[in-house]
Amino acid sequence: MATLTPTLKLVSSDAIADEALSLSVTDSLTIGAPSLGVSKVAIAVAGGSDTTLVASSGNNKYVYVKHTGLQADAATSTTNEVVIDFGTTDSIRLNTGEFAWFPAKASTAITAISNSTETIIIEYAYWTSAFSNSV
Repeated sequence: MATLTPTLKLVSSDAIADEALSLSVTDSLTIGAPSLGVSKVAIAVAGGSDTTLVASSGNNKYVYVKHTGLQADAATSTTNEVVIDFGTTDSIRLNTGEFAWFPAKASTAITAISNSTETIIIEYAYWTSAFSNSV
């Protein structure tokens, strides 16, 4: 089995009144198959079919998704939102350059769709927990 080490770091001098923000959290995750390395895909326009990023099966997953800010031609920029669904629930909205890292329940499919008439390229990856129901 392999190990994945995610780290979240939040730093700001002005996000909190009269206080500097300095937060860093690291974990060590034991992962197994299947996994998908960092990939890119152009997702469908609003009203089309959601693009499945992670199917609902096996063990829980650790998922990374980033809005690249580019349309499907990889040259034209976009500021429209990407919608990430957990099952059929609109769960996360990403704007240009924003990203998310989250654990996902094994029985929940993770899908993405554009919130506009533009196809948008997203970057994504996932890793499977080596332990059943560990997330």
